[in-house]
Amino acid sequence: MSRQVRAVVPVLLLLVAACWALSSFVDVSLQDRPGVRLKLPAHLGGWAGHELRFCHEASCKKEHRLEDLTGDPTKCPACGGGLHAMTVEEYEQLPKDTEFIKAIYQSGAGESVYVSIVLTGRDRESIHRPERCLTGQGHTILSRDVREFPMQGRDPLKAMVFLNERKIETAQGAYGYLSYYAYWFVGQGRETPDHYMRMLWLAWDRVVHSVAHRWAYISVSGRRDKDSGEYLHQLGDFLPLLHDAIVLRPGDAAPGAAAQSAATRNPVSAPQ
Repeated sequence: MSRQVRAVVPVLLLLVAACWALSSFVDVSLQDRPGVRLKLPAHLGGWAGHELRFCHEASCKKEHRLEDLTGDPTKCPACGGGLHAMTVEEYEQLPKDTEFIKAIYQSGAGESVYVSIVLTGRDRESIHRPERCLTGQGHTILSRDVREFPMQGRDPLKAMVFLNERKIETAQGAYGYLSYYAYWFVGQGRETPDHYMRMLWLAWDRVVHSVAHRWAYISVSGRRDKDSGEYLHQLGDFLPLLHDAIVLRPGDAAPGAAAQSAATRNPVSAPQ
């Protein structure tokens, strides 16, 4: 590191610390208009989507596709417990005004990807570093890189891509489940794959503009084969379709609170 860079780093750190401290005490107004639509389409190109619900009963914890729930969509058909748009672990860890939507998308070739959108409420803790969740779920992060995925009519989409491994115990012995996890954040007219850049923008808006925008955390995950780059082709096909479907452009109509499904807002209710 050069002498000039070493001299600048403490100044930048102090600036970030000052913005963060001020952001914690300045009176701000929460802007309810998010930068994304909290609704996933049934189809994205050749991918068919299935919105998911999760049982919160400790003895069950089953995952269901919304279209398969022929009875009460808020009740688990297996145990009668409450169904929610997030897992019970996420419910317990995150502020209760956090909004969620999750789905699995499948291609005609039999490929599957999981999609998750987390939308903050008033509390900043609705979104935290993705590493915290992945390692908490037993994943070992093997590598992380910012990747660019070409988009029509705009700059490439930048997403952080983790390559992970998780040890799975079976009756036949343990094996390593290999996966990828791609994500980026969307605010008001801003997108970044960097958690700390999102936090800096959040602090800047609170201090300079006295507003707190609702940020969205979008993730896509799936299985991968060892020493194969096929997952990048999968992401290159899927991510632009997802981006076009959910990220709002300037002039797009804001998704009003009434347009959000009751199921995506149900984290405010207690588990059954």
